[in-house]
Amino acid sequence: MPKAKLMMAAILLFLVGCTPQKQVLEDIQLVGVVGYDDASGNKIQATVSVPTTEGGSEQAVLSSTTYSARSHTSRNIRQILQAETPKPFASGRVSVIIFNEELASRGITKIIDSLQRDPSVGRNIYLAVAKGSTKDMLSKEYPVGEIVPAYLKRMIEQNMELTFPRANFHHFNYSYYGKGSDPFMPLLEEKHGHIRIAGVALFDHSKYVDHISFEDSFIFKLLYQNFRQGSHEYKLGKENYLTLENLSSHVNYDIYNANTNPKINITIRVTGKVNDAAGTPLYQEKKIKMIEKTIQKQTEQDAEKMVDRLQKKGIDPLGLGDRARSRARRFDFKEWNQKYPDIPVHVKAKIKVTQGGIVE
Repeated sequence: MPKAKLMMAAILLFLVGCTPQKQVLEDIQLVGVVGYDDASGNKIQATVSVPTTEGGSEQAVLSSTTYSARSHTSRNIRQILQAETPKPFASGRVSVIIFNEELASRGITKIIDSLQRDPSVGRNIYLAVAKGSTKDMLSKEYPVGEIVPAYLKRMIEQNMELTFPRANFHHFNYSYYGKGSDPFMPLLEEKHGHIRIAGVALFDHSKYVDHISFEDSFIFKLLYQNFRQGSHEYKLGKENYLTLENLSSHVNYDIYNANTNPKINITIRVTGKVNDAAGTPLYQEKKIKMIEKTIQKQTEQDAEKMVDRLQKKGIDPLGLGDRARSRARRFDFKEWNQKYPDIPVHVKAKIKVTQGGIVE
């Protein structure tokens, strides 16, 4: 009996020690966005954007304040930043982390490993690469009626609903630490006084090596995942263009002889409607069939060209290696990586135009 009581007391003491420390919102500063830039002397510069409230309770105005510091490690930067503020920083509300192009090109292994070890950093946050200085991007005000952290988060989210593939910290870690795929994230730029997604930033493990333009991100998403919504412009004839709105798309991978002489067939099925095709009689069945064939041909050509480019770069953001591993026993990644640039990949698109707008 005494042993049982002693064991219970030990368990209670352990549980008390594991109780998380309470944080009162008024006593902390919640970091919304973190930006990392390359700095001289093998250092990195980190800039944090913190939501702040100005004015009284009845006329409070929400804005954002930035703090910036340089050091060799992100942990030490946090200590330096803490010396400038009257309240401690809390990273539990970080929604976006941005890396400058130059820094990302050198590799972000140290930063990613540090973030991975921080239990307060959620796995659903968004990572992005920025053209230019992240400090300048986070320090400006934008005419969107929102503070920078909320603006960036919602802008990325709504684009992922439409034309950009799913990409958050969880997806990045899966490709970063696993085999058979390479990470990617949104590429941001400041243009005409706004922040916009400029394309898909492609990584070779931890290094930013290339990007896909925003105009081609729809094709990349068709290859990467099943989704609804989004639209893409196609050329119809010499001077005419049309826009296809995606109602439903599905992608399927057939991988043959993964361990010996691999070959990949990708089938994309898209059901959509034409929203914008000036001068084209969409009520004619013959015209609809012609449009379907045109979209099919361009989609196949663009998709195969994109896959070939990724193979030549030696990067695999589509996760072809990971897909092959799941379909073969005793899969050899070393042998696959040697063959990857020359693996034949054929894309077949099946397009169904079900609506032609109000005219139909």
